Amino acid sequence: MNYSKQSIRHRAKSLEAKGIKIRNKIGLWVGKIVLACILVAMVVIISSAIGVWKGIIDSAPDISEIDVTPTGYSTTVYDADGNEISTLVAAGANRKYVTIEEIPEDLQHAFVAIEDERFYDHNGIDITGIIRAFFVGVSNGGFSEGASTITQQLIKNNVLTTWTSETSLIEKFQRKIQEQYLAVELEKLVDDKQWILENYLNSINLGSNTLGVEAASLKYFNKDVSELTLSECAVIAGITQNPSAYNPIRHPENNAKRREKVLGNMLEQGYITQAQYEEAMADNVYDRIAEYNTGDGTSVNSYFVDAMIDDVYDDLVNELGYSESEAYKALYQGGLEIYSTQDPSIQTILDEEINDEENYYVDTQYSFSMSFQVKYDDGTYKTFTHQTMLAYYQKSNSDADINYSSEEDARAAIEKYKEIVLEDGGSIVEGTESVYITLQPQAAATIIDNETGYVVALTGGRGEKEGNRTLNRATDVTRQPGSTFKIIGCYAAALDAGGKTLASVQDDAPFKVGDKSYRNWDNSYSGFTTIRDAITDSMNIVTVKNLQDIGVELAYSYAEKLGITTLVDQDKNLGLALGGLTNGVTNLELTAAYATIANGGTYRTPKFYTKVVDHDGNVLLDASETQESHQALKETTAWLLTSAMEDVMTEGSGTAAYFGDSMAQAGKTGTTTSNRDTLLEGYTPYYTCGIWGGFDDNAVQSYTQYTKTLWKAIMSRVHEDLEYKDFEKPAGIVEAKVCAKSGLLPVEKVCDHDQRGSMVITEYFEEGTVPTETCSTHIALDICTTSGLIANMYCPSDKVKHLVFVTGAEDGSGEGEYNIDEAFLAGTCDKHKKTETETQTQTQTQTQTQENTEDNSTTTDEPTSEDTTDDSSTDENTDSQDSDDTGDE
Repeated sequence: MNYSKQSIRHRAKSLEAKGIKIRNKIGLWVGKIVLACILVAMVVIISSAIGVWKGIIDSAPDISEIDVTPTGYSTTVYDADGNEISTLVAAGANRKYVTIEEIPEDLQHAFVAIEDERFYDHNGIDITGIIRAFFVGVSNGGFSEGASTITQQLIKNNVLTTWTSETSLIEKFQRKIQEQYLAVELEKLVDDKQWILENYLNSINLGSNTLGVEAASLKYFNKDVSELTLSECAVIAGITQNPSAYNPIRHPENNAKRREKVLGNMLEQGYITQAQYEEAMADNVYDRIAEYNTGDGTSVNSYFVDAMIDDVYDDLVNELGYSESEAYKALYQGGLEIYSTQDPSIQTILDEEINDEENYYVDTQYSFSMSFQVKYDDGTYKTFTHQTMLAYYQKSNSDADINYSSEEDARAAIEKYKEIVLEDGGSIVEGTESVYITLQPQAAATIIDNETGYVVALTGGRGEKEGNRTLNRATDVTRQPGSTFKIIGCYAAALDAGGKTLASVQDDAPFKVGDKSYRNWDNSYSGFTTIRDAITDSMNIVTVKNLQDIGVELAYSYAEKLGITTLVDQDKNLGLALGGLTNGVTNLELTAAYATIANGGTYRTPKFYTKVVDHDGNVLLDASETQESHQALKETTAWLLTSAMEDVMTEGSGTAAYFGDSMAQAGKTGTTTSNRDTLLEGYTPYYTCGIWGGFDDNAVQSYTQYTKTLWKAIMSRVHEDLEYKDFEKPAGIVEAKVCAKSGLLPVEKVCDHDQRGSMVITEYFEEGTVPTETCSTHIALDICTTSGLIANMYCPSDKVKHLVFVTGAEDGSGEGEYNIDEAFLAGTCDKHKKTETETQTQTQTQTQTQENTEDNSTTTDEPTSEDTTDDSSTDENTDSQDSDDTGDE
């Protein structure tokens, strides 16, 4: 064998060559396998991508079935003069639709220039824009959602609306594919760029809870979109990329930069000239925006609008059969136009006077609505409020309240209560605490047009209203009505169907039914009192007695006819006459009841709107069709009640509210136990105004006259320029003279000779109800001034006085010394009697007469006619002599 070095080297080279060949063959096979795998992978990936893409496309909505037009429009509320007073809007609904013809070309071009410069050329997607966005994304190290065309944005805003809740890139990718696909399909379907642009410009979010260019124009510039300048168009177009960051109210500096970009793009793309650009850039547009917007883009509805919303909502449900959710959507997303009944001048007067501290004559106090939630160590939760706070303190002191002399003291009290609550451990849950400071005493007022039943003004509280749907004391709160309910819960029924008249009399005296004792507000008694006087002076006992006479059921039914819906069966007791109700009444319903009387007895449900028009201009609701109306009282009854309540204002408990002879006025006052509530319900021939005042926590008040002050201040201003009117007397009213102590026809020289003066009065009656009986209460007697008793035949004439008394009064009656009872009538003077001489003379006369009679009997069997005449004459003379002698002493 050859083991030379050369041989060994040759063999090594040979082996190395073979190894190379083997390795090359293996590498080739591996390469082929890898290439095959790559190809297979590519096929799989492409197939999968196609499948995924197809799946995404297949899951997209059918272009023929989708609606890309914007939905959800803000509702506009107008006052009676046609002024816009409020906008109702839910999230995604603050929109006012305008056509492309109403949108300035500058605004159209501004959006195209900044959002989609090839809009008029592409087929729904912008390939150039997509490629550019890709390279920008690569260079920036990340990708955004740029390159979305206006058509794609329209699809995203109105069809693929769930994009706001996407949580992953996969979801965004899937939606983006569907968006592009649908954009292309939409452009094929409609083939109208202007139609697409119109819907887009009515859909976009433009900040401050506005959608669409018309809502934005009104919000930022207080004018229709058609009136926008180029500079203003650039402001609005600059918002849409980021409505929060580019909001011209909150971030004018950011919007200014974006506005410059919009104008620059418009210049570059040939939509404007250099001169237009420079003029727009020189415009100090943000000063105008600040002028129209001093807040943060939100607004608070008035108490009136809150009540109007409830009225429309109820009618949508009850009259048109809407579900609750449908009614809500119609109000806040349906683009309705609601024409309200609010009179702006009267509403302004009401708001100014209710919020004028000088009308209250007492120092303003501060209270609050408050709530917070506590989490305890064991994981349980409990909510605490101002009501739990009040209840806590009233456990140890029933008169405790949560009213303080300053806002600082009120907030300090809240902090102290928190410390008490947390003594047992736990902590306040973050974000659950809310505090709303309120002025006290509070007040609520409603003004209603008598003839129509329309609410022309309403307020649910004094002080600044800090939120929508806050406590409305005029419509949402029930309080005791006090003596204002005497008319509603007693006298309306008594005069209309209870057989009573304004002259009907009750004895005002101590009165007890079972264990319940009744008293008057001033703890005095007035004796026999007519209904007119009882109304004028707000007398409790007379009212309760009248209710007892007519029956509680009758009065209860009349209160319901007058529109009081809060009554329950437990109210069917004598307390109904005095407003002692289980649930109380609302200011709105009580005022509507009085407006019924002012309207001649015709009840109309109080309405807050005249008509409601839908987004397409169709009338949905018409108050003339939805308003309930019925005759609750006879016209004559209403007028008689009004006549009595005129006296309340001119000479009774309401004189402090009377604003003079420039207008006829009628009304009724009311307070409740411990003056916790104070009320005045009054009206003129034009309007009815009802005012309530009190503390929200039902605390005792030291002063209650402010409701009268408020009524006078409000109604005097409301009627300043109105022509004088009197309450028109209807047919069927007659006058008659009656006795004020019996309510019956007067007895001449008796009823008009009452010791206190004539009790003959002239009263109004419904025809057919004038009494036919004469007074049986008064009695005329001769009284001996010596004994004070009824004079007898022996009382000297100079000691006898002819006096008129009343009879039948109860113990403790206000008739007092002028009332005589049965015992008095049964006796006579015990001071004047027959003398001894008079007695002997009378005895001798009687003896002589007897003897003469006996003699006549013995001489004649039958007396002659002459004798008979003589005997008769002797007897009469004797009687006459006795009678005459009575006058001497």
